[in-house]
Amino acid sequence: MRGYRNKVKDFEIAYFTLLMFLLFSTRFGGGLAYYSLNSRVIRVPTDYTTIQDAINAAGPGDLILVLVGIYNEHITVSKSIKLIGVNKATTIIDGGGNGKAITILSDDVLVDGFTIRNAERGIQIDGASNVIISNNIIIGNNIGIYAITSELKEGNLFARNIIANNGYVAIYSSNNSILENSFIGGRIELVMCGGNEIHHNNFIDCNVLEDLITAPNFNNWTGNYWNTNVYQGIPGSDGDNQPLNTPYGYFPIIVENDIYQVSLVSNSTLSNIEFMQVEKKMSFSISGVIGTNGFFNVTIPKDLMRGEPWRVMVDSVDVTSQAVITENQTHTSIHLTYVHSAHKVELIGTWVIPEFPSISLLFTTISLVTATVTFMRRFQKNMKSA
Repeated sequence: MRGYRNKVKDFEIAYFTLLMFLLFSTRFGGGLAYYSLNSRVIRVPTDYTTIQDAINAAGPGDLILVLVGIYNEHITVSKSIKLIGVNKATTIIDGGGNGKAITILSDDVLVDGFTIRNAERGIQIDGASNVIISNNIIIGNNIGIYAITSELKEGNLFARNIIANNGYVAIYSSNNSILENSFIGGRIELVMCGGNEIHHNNFIDCNVLEDLITAPNFNNWTGNYWNTNVYQGIPGSDGDNQPLNTPYGYFPIIVENDIYQVSLVSNSTLSNIEFMQVEKKMSFSISGVIGTNGFFNVTIPKDLMRGEPWRVMVDSVDVTSQAVITENQTHTSIHLTYVHSAHKVELIGTWVIPEFPSISLLFTTISLVTATVTFMRRFQKNMKSA
């Protein structure tokens, strides 16, 4: 058994080191070759009970693997390490409503696989470069990301994050790559910076402000999706060079800080996508060249919304009989063809995720039962002594 465990541990080290080497070398041309099989894997809370203690004990190039849990910490990273959560939905760094959840002061840092929430600033990058912030949920902070880097340094990579319901995101940093993220709500500011590549992101119900007067050169906005076109000063056609008609990847819907990913595929332009929990429906606007044929295919997770049966409405007309609806154990797909003009689509179900998640209901029920039992015991005791 001990030999088996050692083999598993060796495999984990080799796997994560190889993964990070490929990730960093792809982005930075192999400049971080010192990340090798000799790097340690430090586990939290197995080896250290807090993430900060693990960082303090780590050496350059070490990997800190954080297991599922809520970590009420304000973390400072002042050395080149890899910080990885095992599950971004359930490995949570909570700022307790103040301070900076994560402050990065060193070059060559990776933060991947966390929910970062409830802080004055979720992630602050202070003068560091070659930092990768990827595959995180950054939610419910006053400032989601605050990045300041010298123009003389290399930029950073922000990739495949869900950045939602923060007051704003502030990029005062040049030459970054901002790729395949979903920005939901709040405001995005790019000030006194240039040379940023902003590509294949979803901007959903958020405002974008770019300060072109103080920027040393233009930022490159290409192929992003805009749920509502609210922006100021962004160069290019309609605020974006070659904007996408449909969301890139999945459209994230947030309920009680949980993320549900809806797939929307269409040859139309989709906008004003909304999920209405109380009405048990999802709606969006479609448009295209008038008179041409259009289609959409929407795939909805069943743990978000179900229809028994579904109703499909276009401009308040029931067209369910014309839709093709397919089901599997986890998802429903709804396909519809139509002739293009401006339309509003509503997909109406019969069940949506409750406003209070089932676990909350369970705890509420347990509390009520406990209180009732306690009351009855006291009542019976008082009756006997009377």
